Amino acid sequence: MARSAQSLSAVLTHQRTDVISIAVDEEAEASRHSWWASFEARLFDLQALAQASPVPAAPQLNDLGTWAEDHGAHTLACLAWLEAGRLGHEQAICSLSASAGRIDGALGRLLRAMAHAFSTDDLQALIGAAREALLFGAVVLCAQLSGEARKRAVGAGDAAAAKEARALLGRSRRVLDFDADGKRFAESLSELEHSIITGVVEGRTSAEIGEELHLSARTVEWHLGRLYRRTHVVNRHELREVVAEWLRK
Repeated sequence: MARSAQSLSAVLTHQRTDVISIAVDEEAEASRHSWWASFEARLFDLQALAQASPVPAAPQLNDLGTWAEDHGAHTLACLAWLEAGRLGHEQAICSLSASAGRIDGALGRLLRAMAHAFSTDDLQALIGAAREALLFGAVVLCAQLSGEARKRAVGAGDAAAAKEARALLGRSRRVLDFDADGKRFAESLSELEHSIITGVVEGRTSAEIGEELHLSARTVEWHLGRLYRRTHVVNRHELREVVAEWLRK
């Protein structure tokens, strides 16, 4: 299971790895007390496979969900169907839609939101699923869903939906990029960047910050642009929110 998890993380972070397709009829090599570990390993492998080869991965993920359901693991089955549904597998979408209501709590809300998003072309359903993913802590899923939502919103000319999707995408990317190790990220900032951030938090203008640092306002704005890109924000207000979160932690 650890090997499979490492393989998936390598794929998601664009590192080189060997991804092996999992045969549908492969038997689990686990005792009856740890068969779930075999499920987890297989799910990780198929998620990694889906990044490069979604067509063969989708039916295998659907079959994995059926296998889990046959073992009485209803929640695990829904997780596999969710992954297959993301790849457009219609049978998996139907199974997820029919089964998500049986799961309680935050996970149940996420699965129901995902099933609804898969079953309709409604842009707000996709954004709602991304929001539930973020609330649940599934930041990779949130980033993927909100990225797709932003793309569709821009294509449809829906500025409000594009803004909402972009905000969710920015929050998920911040978690992926540095929230897990915010101290290291903060330590990577230069003294100048710390000074500029402090000025922004205190509400000073670029001209006022530049005067203190002996820089032009344009140079301060250039450095702010770099900070915006690194923290996945688009303005001073969002940058202040990020800094407030660092201080809270």
